[in-house]
Amino acid sequence: MKIELLSPYDIPRLIEIEQQANPYPWQQSAFDSSFADSYFSYKLFDDNGEIQGFYFAQLILEQLELFNICVAPAMQGKGYGKALLQHFLQEGASRGATEVFLEVRSTNHNAIALYEKCGFSKTGVRKNYYVAGDSKADAVLMAIVL
Repeated sequence: MKIELLSPYDIPRLIEIEQQANPYPWQQSAFDSSFADSYFSYKLFDDNGEIQGFYFAQLILEQLELFNICVAPAMQGKGYGKALLQHFLQEGASRGATEVFLEVRSTNHNAIALYEKCGFSKTGVRKNYYVAGDSKADAVLMAIVL
């Protein structure tokens, strides 16, 4: 596995992964707007040099927030998500973060388990935060102190 900074040129592959992995994927405009100065984002390559995962994060002062982390479905369960999450935490700490926050769909049990395994705690719930058509799901708020 190799992890490198993302560039806007990676967006087509990121959209492909996101659409395969998420029932409610980010739109291109969300990817486009995530390259501002306060953001940092990385991609993960498999052994063949193919992008198989990514994350988008934002650091404001000492507060770090994870906006999106995603692994291609065929590569899930192989440690890629954990590698990305650990990289995110290390990169944030090296940039001065002391607190980390994220929101996760309450129905995403695998992600919640990974976050808890990496030290995150549940801090709250936003009722019906995720809305898509007739579908609604709560957002579980999670945090960790570095």
